[in-house]
Amino acid sequence: MLTIGRFSYPDATAVVQEPRLEIVEHYVWTGEPHDNLLPRLADLLREVWRVQQLAVDSTGLGETIARLLTTVLGSQIVRPVRFTQESKSRLGYGLLAATNGGRLKVYAADGSIEHLHCLRELEPARATYRANRTMNFFVDETDGHDDYLMSLALLVEAGADAAPRTARGRVREEKRAW
Repeated sequence: MLTIGRFSYPDATAVVQEPRLEIVEHYVWTGEPHDNLLPRLADLLREVWRVQQLAVDSTGLGETIARLLTTVLGSQIVRPVRFTQESKSRLGYGLLAATNGGRLKVYAADGSIEHLHCLRELEPARATYRANRTMNFFVDETDGHDDYLMSLALLVEAGADAAPRTARGRVREEKRAW
């Protein structure tokens, strides 16, 4: 699963200076072999969407895709995330902050199966809090999957250090006629 998002940055007078994260698109592949998936992913990420940051689940089978995407897109773009209690807790708190702060926006209902599945999966999402100030967030197996939920958390993580793009170059000297 791949979730594409766009950051909108507030102007300098805004009280909250954190960017708003707008979900733009979901892509879902089921049972696709890595050999077939990698060229499609690389094209989508590099050529179609021109991603600036990408957080990838590098746990278990995800490690191969994370490594291959790092090779194709570069380590400055790809951020592998191995799910541990601590990292998943950090992802959960980041997702919760973006959601509760009104900064995470899911695209409007467009009739797509991805939008429907995303909402169906987010509704039963739960969090449990541990004594050591960590949390776990999930969708109970009896309620479905947590693919969209984890993908949104990775998207928030990808944008954790995002900054507005600035123009580069130099100002042309003005030509004067004498």
